[in-house]
Amino acid sequence: MTGKRTSRWARVALLAVLTTAAALVIGLPPVAGSPTSLVVIARPAALPSIAITFAANSSAEVESLIHSDHAYIRAGDSFDLVSGSPSTVPLNVTELNLWAKELHKEYPTAKIYEHTAGLAHYLTLAEEASPLVSGIYYDYEPGYEPEFNASFNVTLANFDEANTIALAHGLVSVGYPTGRPILFRTYKADDWNYGELADAVDQLVIQSQTYCRMNMTWWTEAVDDVLGQYASVLPPTGPTFQVTLGVNSTVTPNEVSPLQAYNCTRLLTHDGLTSLYLWWGPGANSDVLKFLRDIGRTAES
Repeated sequence: MTGKRTSRWARVALLAVLTTAAALVIGLPPVAGSPTSLVVIARPAALPSIAITFAANSSAEVESLIHSDHAYIRAGDSFDLVSGSPSTVPLNVTELNLWAKELHKEYPTAKIYEHTAGLAHYLTLAEEASPLVSGIYYDYEPGYEPEFNASFNVTLANFDEANTIALAHGLVSVGYPTGRPILFRTYKADDWNYGELADAVDQLVIQSQTYCRMNMTWWTEAVDDVLGQYASVLPPTGPTFQVTLGVNSTVTPNEVSPLQAYNCTRLLTHDGLTSLYLWWGPGANSDVLKFLRDIGRTAES
């Protein structure tokens, strides 16, 4: 389990990132609840390098990553293959492992993860995942698994169990929690702390896409709140935030344009963060390509 073995110096390095983010005053509100965000850019310019995890939950998306997106994928990027999420949907491990094989053939050094919802699915996936898979995402959000509970103590226990399962099978545990408790008032009494949640698993990817969809003020405050929670706990690894590209369909209602995704990512890089989780809706691969070009990636043969 890589995260729990992270050295004291890695924690110090994380603190430096979080401290730098605070010093830049990005997302630090002059008055509580009224954050100051970066000026929105209408004409994108290249951003500092950022590693992207590309989600895929269909054969069509895997094909896009192998073919049309290939020239824009870089060393350090990774892939997250999704099935059985929500847990009421059947988990198809055979298909996930086939996708992993296809992606590994094209990107032999990239890390590949598999992703599901519910601890029962999680255990099955841990037992049957391909040896090409580095770790498993534990999807945790309302309506996606029978054990979901808004109580932070129950949530922490569920993440501990997912971590135990992954460790027992030699896999990295990746928590993928809902981002609603960051700013939604209905969750405030539950007192979630994403830094503590990150400390229970090897890596944490936060479903923050709704805030990017809302506007840059909400996005900035959400990112700032999470960084503050991390600074209070100092988990072994820093947070990864999610942005979702597309046309705001009913299938994935938190989709944003490439320009909005660019601006949300720009704030992350300005805060010293170096990773991004990218989901996209059906038919949105052209948006993915535009976004990758906007952040400064050029086609490589």
